[in-house]
Amino acid sequence: MTAGVAEPRVVGRRLSLFDVLCIGVNAIVGSGVFALPDDMHREMGGWSPLAFALCAVLLMPIALCFSELSARHDDTGGSYLYARNAFGTQVGFIVGWYCWVSTFVSWAAVTTLFVELLGFHGHLLNKVIVVGVTVALGAVNYVGVKPGAWLVNAMVIGKISAILCFVAVGVMAMRPHQLGGALPHGVAGVGQGIYLALFPLQGFEVAPVAAGETANPRRSVPLATIGSLLFSAVLFVAVQAVLVASYPSLGDKSDHPLVDAARYLGPTLGGLVLVGSLVSMGGFTAGSALGAPRYAEAIASHGLLPVQVARRHPRFATPHIAIVVTTGITAVLGFLFDYRQLVGMSNISVVIQYFFTCLAVPVLRKKRPEREGWRMPGGPVLPLLGAAGSLFLLSGANWMEVVFAAAALAVGYAIVFASRKLETPPVPGG
Repeated sequence: MTAGVAEPRVVGRRLSLFDVLCIGVNAIVGSGVFALPDDMHREMGGWSPLAFALCAVLLMPIALCFSELSARHDDTGGSYLYARNAFGTQVGFIVGWYCWVSTFVSWAAVTTLFVELLGFHGHLLNKVIVVGVTVALGAVNYVGVKPGAWLVNAMVIGKISAILCFVAVGVMAMRPHQLGGALPHGVAGVGQGIYLALFPLQGFEVAPVAAGETANPRRSVPLATIGSLLFSAVLFVAVQAVLVASYPSLGDKSDHPLVDAARYLGPTLGGLVLVGSLVSMGGFTAGSALGAPRYAEAIASHGLLPVQVARRHPRFATPHIAIVVTTGITAVLGFLFDYRQLVGMSNISVVIQYFFTCLAVPVLRKKRPEREGWRMPGGPVLPLLGAAGSLFLLSGANWMEVVFAAAALAVGYAIVFASRKLETPPVPGG
């Protein structure tokens, strides 16, 4: 499957450890911490902060697998690259395709919520603005990876500052007796709460995607991967605990429960957290605009998408065609669907890449023992725990998410088939 494969290229390594850490934190701290605390409280009540902690425990072996494999690779592609090198072209394509799908679906989801928080919920211009914001972020990343990273860094600092302000004020109003208590739905609610925590906590897998554009990637990318998950998990546990113990209406349905709680504690804090939520979601979409096209570029560079998708701009050195294609698909999804519908489409896509990345660790240790880099202790134990944790998370999916995942894969194979037909030279005399 080498026909039409793009030649390897040397890309300027412009991203620092701080840049990659911010990319990881930005991908995790997006919309979930602002939009889903009420759902989690309805499932687990006063124990809902524990959902983030338990989910992080399940995700930590997976993050360690990403860290080890990122230390053994210095190319762009993340989990697609790991699966392809471990299991071959077919499994690599499946994982890479789902990586790409999950990022642009999440990008579309958060953009729709971002526009609604701007005050355009139900407005005639809502979907027009969704498309406009998407295209604008695609344009920023078209002209270079470093401007996109600067934008992400600034937004990460802004949104973390707003969330910490909420925690600092909320701690003073906490009533600790509201933590714990009875589980609203028993043990079944715990499983669902952990599954709900997956969407807010996913995103650490984005850090390795731009390894090919990172200075000293075998050190920076593993540190950023683990660091982004640990930092975000601690932050989310603190936020949920403060919400449970300080905001009596947390169980009510809301599209922005964290903003509602901040307004309950004080109008100034409410305004600050509203701005922080806009910065957070804007930062997530900026990070998605940066990372999502790199999946398409990596897949195309191995001949599994039209080879033109892997081309880089002669001036900006960006995967400009992949950026245009990804931005266009995201704009269409944002125009057609709302936040909750799009969130439900992403979880299976993410868990699939988690599962195969964990399984790739012992395989690549045997296939490429000469590759240098950090190796997690415990032999195959942690990779197998990560794979088992992925399957546990997958068990929380509903049938609509399964249908979407199957349909997305069918579309992917249809594109591969069509691109092969178009690129196959005609037989002389045929």
